[in-house]
Amino acid sequence: MARDEAFRYAIQKIEETRQYKELKLDLGQMGLTELPESLGQLTQLQSLNLSRNRLTMLPESLGELTQLESLELCRNQLTVLPESLGQLTQLRSLNLSKNQLTVLPEALGQLTRLQSLNLGDNQLTALPESFSKLTKLRSLDLSNNQLTTLPESLGGHTRLRDVLILISGNNALGIPREILKKKNAEVLDYYFSTHGDQGRALRELKLIVVGRGGAGKTSLVRRLNGQKLNLEESETHGINISPLSLQCSDGPVTARVWDFGGQHVLHAMHEFFLTARSLYLLVLGEREDMAERDAAYWLQLIRSYAGNAPVVVALNKNQGRPRDMDRDSLERNYGPILAGVATECADGYDHTIDDLRNALTAAANGMREIRDKFPAKWWDIKEWLENMQQPYLNFSVYQQHCCELGEADGDKQEKLASWLNDLGIAINYADDERLHDTTVLRPEWLANGIYAILRANDSAHGRQYAPNAMLTAELLGPIYQAAEKLKMLKAQDYPREMWPFLLRLMNLFQLAFPIDDRGQQLLVPTLLPLEPPEGCDEPSDADRSRLRYEFAVVPGPLLPKLLVRTFSLIDGDRRWRRGAMLRYGAAIARVWTTQDERWIHLTAVGPQADRDELLTMVRLTLRELFAEYKNLHAVEQWEYKGNWVPRRTLEDIGVLSVENDGKEVL
Repeated sequence: MARDEAFRYAIQKIEETRQYKELKLDLGQMGLTELPESLGQLTQLQSLNLSRNRLTMLPESLGELTQLESLELCRNQLTVLPESLGQLTQLRSLNLSKNQLTVLPEALGQLTRLQSLNLGDNQLTALPESFSKLTKLRSLDLSNNQLTTLPESLGGHTRLRDVLILISGNNALGIPREILKKKNAEVLDYYFSTHGDQGRALRELKLIVVGRGGAGKTSLVRRLNGQKLNLEESETHGINISPLSLQCSDGPVTARVWDFGGQHVLHAMHEFFLTARSLYLLVLGEREDMAERDAAYWLQLIRSYAGNAPVVVALNKNQGRPRDMDRDSLERNYGPILAGVATECADGYDHTIDDLRNALTAAANGMREIRDKFPAKWWDIKEWLENMQQPYLNFSVYQQHCCELGEADGDKQEKLASWLNDLGIAINYADDERLHDTTVLRPEWLANGIYAILRANDSAHGRQYAPNAMLTAELLGPIYQAAEKLKMLKAQDYPREMWPFLLRLMNLFQLAFPIDDRGQQLLVPTLLPLEPPEGCDEPSDADRSRLRYEFAVVPGPLLPKLLVRTFSLIDGDRRWRRGAMLRYGAAIARVWTTQDERWIHLTAVGPQADRDELLTMVRLTLRELFAEYKNLHAVEQWEYKGNWVPRRTLEDIGVLSVENDGKEVL
């Protein structure tokens, strides 16, 4: 509609509305660039739609529509609002979204009956203090503006804290994405506790270094810190935590480096420390034939437990030469890799260490969370915990110190504990009722304490402290004494009163399973012997069911978890670290994984009904475990006429029945 024609039509509609005393007027989508002054004559109008026009300003006469309850002005080109807008005191709904507003009049605070206010997708940098007068608001959309500050009255007005507030897309406010997903009160609490002098950016991150034993993780960490290569350095026991300074584009950032031991027995622990608010350094050793499989193994674990956290890969021990690796395939299956850097820790290759530091710095530059504001009164609590000498403390003591240091709000104490957990400053299990009493710990105390238990049967001890893989609290005393001799830890850091707590943690982590009614005796699968006991060969009966699951790589924790979850089916003591014999009724099955970590096998014999039920239980348990990992790509195959055939194919040709209601039918 042409401009003049649209304007004349608007005058006509206004006159008809006035003549017939109508209460609604729709002038939307007409291409209007201005409004007739006669609009102010509609003093009884209750609803006015002016959306989807090209209005750049509104007439002062708009303020004469004192009975207006609903005003739609979205998708125009408004840059300013008239002060007379404040006269529309009956307004309940006002939509100003998708305009070009940069400021709002103080008169907006006079709209005390307003229940819904949409200011999304404008160019607002601030809000008037009069917002505190909008006590009837139920919905407030401030998303996708350029707000740099919120009015103090918004933080102090308890009624507004219950309003549905949309505030995403205002990056200058410095509110983290995870905070924006929370309730309005928590969002406002965070903002006003970190605004101005109330807080500053923490500028810290957790850098988790993972890779197999012998890949050179600890040496790389040393070289990144400007230290010389130590050829006599012993293997890492559990984790070592040390600081690393990265010079980002907007100033220094402190990385809290977690250097994990690479022994396979430790892999089952990693998932409990892999968090999303972290940067990952994956170190691959010199064996080119293992590089891609190792990368797939670790990337799979990272993505399963840390989502899309940034990952840098170091191709180590290669004298700084590039190494062939199908990065495209890895990224297609496991998400983005920010950089792949060829590194060498020996003298003369300092440039490769500089390349790695630059890659880590670039990754940190892209982590918005390191610039999230940290409430001022939390700094003292954080520093107190960092300087805490004891390895653990009761949560009530933590709460008491929080009160003494200025944070008396219980919910905020819990929130701070969660934040410190993400940063790797203190491990926290506040969400678990069984562990809530002691939920603030030094991470290395926890990791090293459990690590020593998982290595209780190592040959380095000269004896096995849990020869049947059974564990009780009383056994921890000798285990920790032996671990101290190997310089894994200090036994005095693990007093008797904490032993039951550590066992409860192992149960929670699915590293152990209680086998008595009181939960005082636990089976620890990683303490089982590597070799199967006598009489545990694969059943060779002519009538048997054989299937396997093929993977790019089997996650280390998967088989121990399977043994824990199928413990009631294990046939007596017929179990080992990589498998077990299971029994149901008169049926027997062998389940095991191969040393090259590409398959899990399952072979069953016995009466068909019992055999099918046993296979179904194990397969459903495995499927639940597979669901805990992202991009696992497990392919189920059955033996058919001497060949391994995917189950889907056998279903298609009618050899196996299809799934029914989510349960496998054999």
